[in-house]
Amino acid sequence: MRHTLPTGRLGQALAMGLTLLVLAALWLGVALPLLDWHAERAQAMEQRAALVGRMEALIATRAALAEQAKAVVAAGAGETALLEGDSDSVASATLQELLQARFMQAGVQLNSVETLPGDESGAYRRVRLRISFNASWPVLMALLKDFEVARPSLLIDELSVQPALHRISTAPGTFDVACSVFGFRSAGAGK
Repeated sequence: MRHTLPTGRLGQALAMGLTLLVLAALWLGVALPLLDWHAERAQAMEQRAALVGRMEALIATRAALAEQAKAVVAAGAGETALLEGDSDSVASATLQELLQARFMQAGVQLNSVETLPGDESGAYRRVRLRISFNASWPVLMALLKDFEVARPSLLIDELSVQPALHRISTAPGTFDVACSVFGFRSAGAGK
């Protein structure tokens, strides 16, 4: 038995359908993946070019920043930002005295002060204290603002503010506050 291909309009329609099917398969199987791959590569190249531009801009500012750092060191301006003390324990005691003076000036009593271990941070040592106290909202904001502009520089971490339990000794509208306060000292001195 011999099979013959259709001829006439049916044969033309079948030929056209098979041609479209092959073209669609080539488009979906070959052309689209290649176009997607090309678009991804172009986007990666654009991102790399932008990264190179940012890096070149940073490199261009490096010399000016190094000169500024030398000027600050030569003027001794950076030293006022550091805690005094040849060891972590002395610097911690200095930090505690600074805190007590600031809190006394604000009319706030420290509930507890805990010395936390210091750690290395480049050419500096971080000296930390964990403190807790009670304060009203305006007093707390004033203390935080005072820490921001303090000399030597003081930083706050792990700030926790909770409504105070209404005990006899705690006035309404006060908060229980706990935080870590830290400053830096030069690591060039003894550890």
